[in-house]
Amino acid sequence: MTDISTPTYRELLEMALELGRADGQFAASFESGATAEGYAPRCLGRTPAQFARLLWEGHPGMPPAGLERNAPLWYATGYAEGLGAGRVRTAAALTLRRVFT
Repeated sequence: MTDISTPTYRELLEMALELGRADGQFAASFESGATAEGYAPRCLGRTPAQFARLLWEGHPGMPPAGLERNAPLWYATGYAEGLGAGRVRTAAALTLRRVFT
């Protein structure tokens, strides 16, 4: 039997941050004009309450108090970080050209 421990509040927020980073990096690869503005209220296309339930999925009871309010902010922070990192990586890839003769 697998023991799934309940994540701490901090771990839940860090999951939101990582999801945001991944989405930001993905967006930077495909959307040159993407910005982080407006991503806090709609995390992964979900409302804050739906996003909190997604992070809490598989655990009994309701998500911790405050997760609905704070997780979207951590997501938006991660999204902005991922967007910036993705643009740097994309720019580096574009400046490195190999020419075969």
